[in-house]
Amino acid sequence: MQKVREIMSTNPVSVQSSQTVREAVKIMTEMEIGSIVVNHEKEIVGILEEGDIIRNVLCKDLNPYVTKVEDVMSNLHTINEDKMDDDASQMMMEHRVRHITVSENSKVIGVISMFDLMRPTYTGKPFRT
Repeated sequence: MQKVREIMSTNPVSVQSSQTVREAVKIMTEMEIGSIVVNHEKEIVGILEEGDIIRNVLCKDLNPYVTKVEDVMSNLHTINEDKMDDDASQMMMEHRVRHITVSENSKVIGVISMFDLMRPTYTGKPFRT
């Protein structure tokens, strides 16, 4: 078992809540990430995951060029950096999400994904070829 801070991704990428889904998808694609933190001005208000785009945009025939991120994002689920990877896994299962933010003293310092939780199991084995 490992602490969340040891396996999280640091410096989470973010978009403003007023940006379009298309703008967010472009950033996610360029950065090769499966989620993006959503800010309203300087406050983190949610997270946009690939699943949100599928369920809340594509399946509802919404136009990603005009749909705002704030209209389709998920609620934020946050775990303390000192919690263990099993705690993060449990939180993801309970909330049916694949990404949660990691906090230190109530400040978001990273994001942990299902992929991050798998990585220690496969240490030394590349996922991409």
